[in-house]
Amino acid sequence: MTASTEGETFWLQEDLAGAHRLNRVLSLLPRYRTDRRWNARLLQGMIESSQRCIPDIAVLRGQASVRRINTEAGPINIRFTAPPQQPARGLYIHFHGGAWVIGNARLEGGLARRIARDCGVLVAAIDFDNARDDRLDRTVLQCVSATEWLVDHLGDFGVKRAVIGGESSGAHLGCEALLHLRSAGKIGQVAGFYSMCGGFNLDGSQSLHNASPDSLVIDAPAAVANLRRLTPSLSNGLSHGPLHADLSGLPPSLFIAGSLDPIVDDSIDMSARWAQQNGNSRCILVPEAPHGFNRFPTSLAAQANAFARRWIGNVIRTADRAAEP
Repeated sequence: MTASTEGETFWLQEDLAGAHRLNRVLSLLPRYRTDRRWNARLLQGMIESSQRCIPDIAVLRGQASVRRINTEAGPINIRFTAPPQQPARGLYIHFHGGAWVIGNARLEGGLARRIARDCGVLVAAIDFDNARDDRLDRTVLQCVSATEWLVDHLGDFGVKRAVIGGESSGAHLGCEALLHLRSAGKIGQVAGFYSMCGGFNLDGSQSLHNASPDSLVIDAPAAVANLRRLTPSLSNGLSHGPLHADLSGLPPSLFIAGSLDPIVDDSIDMSARWAQQNGNSRCILVPEAPHGFNRFPTSLAAQANAFARRWIGNVIRTADRAAEP
């Protein structure tokens, strides 16, 4: 299969109208400047303070659990969400977004429960250290190490294969983990890779450099400045991002991006190169969709998220059938 880009004919007119109404509201709100570390520390502090005050209902109900593992990058927490039906059909390894500087695994609880339920998989959300000190190299090492540990222990979870995915900056971290698994000779246990609004060009894609500060949700020039703060900590092999890496020998992939996202070219270009080298990538562009649109209360977001969950389930089933004698 070659790369495919699906556009507006996929959506109903009322879906587009609802998204457009939300975009008018978003245009009145301040954009998030990802290059300012003080606001990242403030937001993260507010998130963690509220989480300390509010009981973790999913854990209390036994729907989720947190396990601390030891890796070469040090101890890392992983939040597991089990499917209601047992046994699990596979493992989905998830990396949260947040421009590499905010967010944590607990915030992904709702998303994890829906994926676990609809796909019948065990979801493992990596609680990596955010790079507010600009040490993105340490964050990448944690994500790579945690992913390799999970793949090495698939049998302990009663599954045979995994799907790796993430949103925004998390898609970059997941892709670096996938490339590491290929180098380690463990790519055969990964059934697919999924990205939502992912960032893969750490030099900044053409759409990002061409975007204005009026882009919705995030300030595009600030996003470029954020990349310039983070990349000096990376080795030459990682500093330009996965878009510039050898992508051969990788499993099927799905890239979903919003047409109004300043980093939309990251998904388009990544899917095209993936398809060129492997023949197994698909890219879906969602009209009237800004960065992180899948978290907004629109029918476009609901449809895109549901499509992604179906894809995760299907790619695991396909891998299972291919492995049958």
